[in-house]
Amino acid sequence: MSTTGSHDPVDIDRENARRAAVGLGIWLMLTMAAVLLLLLFGSSITSLLV
Repeated sequence: MSTTGSHDPVDIDRENARRAAVGLGIWLMLTMAAVLLLLLFGSSITSLLV
C-alpha cells in the first residue's frame, strides 16, 4: 500500500475488498482448472502412477 494515497478508511476498505476479490477469483480459476484437468486426464495420470 502506498503512503502517498488517501488515508480515508472507506478507501482502504474498498482497496482491501478489491484485493480479496481478485485473490478469490484467482483461487477459484486455479481450482476449476485443476478439477477440469483431473476430469479430462485423471485416468492417464493414474495409469502413470500405478
